[in-house]
This record gives sequence, structure tokens and C-alpha cells, in this order.
Amino acid sequence: MCDQWMPTIELALTLEQFRQLPRNPAYKYEYLNGKAFLSPRTKHYHAILDLEHQPVSEELEIRPIKAEELAELVSLFCEAFQSIQPYGSLDDATREQAARSSLERTRTGGDGPFIEPASFVALVKDKGTDTKIGAILITLLPKGDPTNTESYYWREPPPADCIARREGRPHLTWIFVSPLEVGQGVGTALLKSAGNALLDLGFSQLLTTFVSGNDSSMLWHWRNGFRLLAYPGSRREMKKRWKPSSP
Repeated sequence: MCDQWMPTIELALTLEQFRQLPRNPAYKYEYLNGKAFLSPRTKHYHAILDLEHQPVSEELEIRPIKAEELAELVSLFCEAFQSIQPYGSLDDATREQAARSSLERTRTGGDGPFIEPASFVALVKDKGTDTKIGAILITLLPKGDPTNTESYYWREPPPADCIARREGRPHLTWIFVSPLEVGQGVGTALLKSAGNALLDLGFSQLLTTFVSGNDSSMLWHWRNGFRLLAYPGSRREMKKRWKPSSP
């Protein structure tokens, strides 16, 4: 989803300074010849939410967003992820490029068919103009074991009517909120709006993915009722998949 934007970081440090560096689980830390090397070591966790209709705060203006509008979210995307890996380590120009590329991938179905009726944007009035302060983007993944990484990609092009026929499981591909609005319930209101819309479409569950080291995302998912799934790369899950079937 965003691994390509995980940069390798090289820092000229003393050994003592290297030992004092704060550690992020998304990186491997190595020291050689007076330099620290931080290499990407992404670990993706998945969680699932059983959907039920939820009342949405009327204090916020939330409306569906169309695929052709996603390009308008680039600035908001950059603001929301400016201190979160992998985008937090990028310079401004590269972060904008990454945001544009990530949103275009979602728009064109690279993350699975885009479920427009369940994707929303939150707005506020600013000097008579609607200002976007948050968005949630939902895509459709193929059905399968959600603890298997292969269930997060379509092996074959999905049918054109897969959303109408519910031939898959919805996935919370992106949710982001302006830093000025974090902690005000915007993300939760967007999630409730998406959940209600998915239920109306006939879906009953929502998958999500987050990267190790993003503690705020993990806590937000937990507070909103997501259940953490087994890590696909764990020894226990690998044994299950490779265990020979009984004759």
C-alpha cells in the first residue's frame, strides 16, 4: 500500500548518539563506520470490525466523495501524514508526490475496486468555503482468510459488478484527518458513516490494515471496536498454512 515510500535513512552519528536514538518498529537500526543506517522493516497488522448501524454526529458535515475528487485530497493527505511513517521521513516535494500517487492508486482500483457510496469526506465552513478536514476511502478486497496476505490482492481482475454482488470484503484503505482537527471525533464520525453505508450495501464486516510503529492508529482502531487478527507472518500462522492436509 505504501511500502515504496519507506526510505532508507543514513545519519552521521557517534556511537553514543546512535544508542540514544528513539526506536521505531518499522525500521531496522544498524551502525557502521560512524553512520547510522535505518532500513525499512515494515510489518502490517490487520483487524476486522463487525458492522452495526451507528448514529453520526450532526455537528459535522459529512458527504460521500466521488473517485474523481480524490486528487483534491492531496494537501490534506500530506498534512495528516507529515509526521507518520513512511511519509514523515520524506521531504515536502516527495511527500506530495507520494500522496498523489497513493490516492491515484486508490482511484484507479490498485487497492481493489473503490466503493464510492461508502467513502466520505468531512467538511467545515471557512470564510464561506467548504474546507475538507478528513476523509475515509473504502475499497473491496477478495474474500478469503483475512490472516493470509494473499487475501489482500486480487489475483484476477475483479468482476465489474463485484460491489453490487458483494463478491469481496470491504477494506478501510485510507482514513486521515487534518492535524488541527485530530481528537475531535472526525475520524470516528467518518468511520460510522462508512459503516452505515456498507451495511446498506449488504456488507457486514470491514477490514483494516496498519503499520507497526503507528501507535495512534492502533489505539484508534481498538477504541472503535476493531479486533486484531493474527499476524500473517507469525510462526503459528505459517505452520497452519504449511501443515499437510489429512488424507
